[in-house]
Amino acid sequence: MRLPLTDEQKASAATSEQRVYIEASPGSGKTTVATERYGVARFGGFSGGSGVMAVSFARSARGELGQRIRRRWGVDAMRWPHRVWTLDTLRSGALTWPGGHIDVTVVDTWRGHSGSRPRPAGSYVRGVGLNNGKVVVVGRNAHAAGTYFTQVGPYRKHLEDGFCTHDEIRQVLDASIAQGSALRANVRDFLQNTIKSLIVDEVFDGNLVDLRIVSLAAAAGVPTTLIGDPWQALYAFRGAQPELVPQLRANLGFSTFPLSESFRFESVEMQSLAGGLRAGVSTTIAPGRVLDCDIVLAGEWSRLWSTSDDILPFSFGQAGNRIDAAIALLLDQVVVSRFGSLSTFGPDAAVVLGLDPEVTRTEGATRLAPVLEILAGGTEQHATDAVSLLRETLVAMGSKTIPSLQAGSQAVRVDRLISLARRLRSPRVVPGLTIHQAKGREWAHVGVVLTGPELTRLTTGLSQDSETDRRLYVALTRAKVATQLVGT
Repeated sequence: MRLPLTDEQKASAATSEQRVYIEASPGSGKTTVATERYGVARFGGFSGGSGVMAVSFARSARGELGQRIRRRWGVDAMRWPHRVWTLDTLRSGALTWPGGHIDVTVVDTWRGHSGSRPRPAGSYVRGVGLNNGKVVVVGRNAHAAGTYFTQVGPYRKHLEDGFCTHDEIRQVLDASIAQGSALRANVRDFLQNTIKSLIVDEVFDGNLVDLRIVSLAAAAGVPTTLIGDPWQALYAFRGAQPELVPQLRANLGFSTFPLSESFRFESVEMQSLAGGLRAGVSTTIAPGRVLDCDIVLAGEWSRLWSTSDDILPFSFGQAGNRIDAAIALLLDQVVVSRFGSLSTFGPDAAVVLGLDPEVTRTEGATRLAPVLEILAGGTEQHATDAVSLLRETLVAMGSKTIPSLQAGSQAVRVDRLISLARRLRSPRVVPGLTIHQAKGREWAHVGVVLTGPELTRLTTGLSQDSETDRRLYVALTRAKVATQLVGT
């Protein structure tokens, strides 16, 4: 049953203001208000443009908002041209990609794609730009550490095959805006003529390019709603620049609507914890047991794997090559069978392996069951034998050839598989996620795995200006009833 809206929620959802900033604390109904705001724009309110567009910077957040809108307003609410997208799915006009593509498949990362390799921030790498409406390969400096291409040939081949990452989409949009008045006007006209109202969820996760597009839309007269919480800005490592949001709001005269009342916290303890963290006071977290938790969170996947065999993390981390992708796909089957949901990088692993998604969905469980039966033995030999069968099975399913384990990497992969085998033999395991994966979600009882420095930061009080502190804040405010310290 849908609860009645509070006065704050009503005011922010129904305002006729053209430029609205909604600052929402955890559990205050941010997604509820975004859903209501979408309906107000879709079925009344604003004129001009052809469709209402709600955007987010993460596919998971986009999916959640889309589901809420369909439940609240019906399937017609998202019938074209009305839509919920990630911002980088915007197209700035008729651009042609290498290989003659007008549309491309966007993946999260180049990790695992042949020819890519890890590079530190500032490295000279390959990217894309624009030349007379065509997307071309250019050289650039990496804005952050990550996986890139340094050679033109392999990079161009992936683009010609119709693949790119979110970075390439943003580079194209940035070039469209920056390369002179004609292209900038093209983007502005596209936004003005195709968007009736723009609703930007989690605005503090936007990078410079994202915020330029939002600013261009608002300046072009598109009614624009920004929703977010500066305390939950976590993506500086991906280039997010939350410090630019206040400047954007001030320059374009956004009106602020606060959502201060939280509905998440069902216990006095959680209400006190959340308020104290936001106020920067010294805080301690009570210890608890993993099996008493609905979820366990940590800053890194490796901490979850090393904390307790009662935790089944949803990933080993992003796949660095095809053998990593194969192991990730095996983990995906375990996660699906235990929890009924996909693992974090399972879909990306299938892309790296060149598997047909339909084949993976319909045949994966049956085909990979014998591999898991061998792995459950739990020894190093069982792990090695499981990898051999896994390679053969995935190739039979249509995958590209998967290399065998190499001496230098064998120990790491075997250790991962033995860790997974121990979870296979456990009658009950608790799901494990990184803090970034848990953002925007909630559970009754949440366990957290914290490092010594993180515990120290809690005792000195958190600051909104520190991303490390904001990450802690997000982890500790996911629970409705209790947050517990586990694994120490």
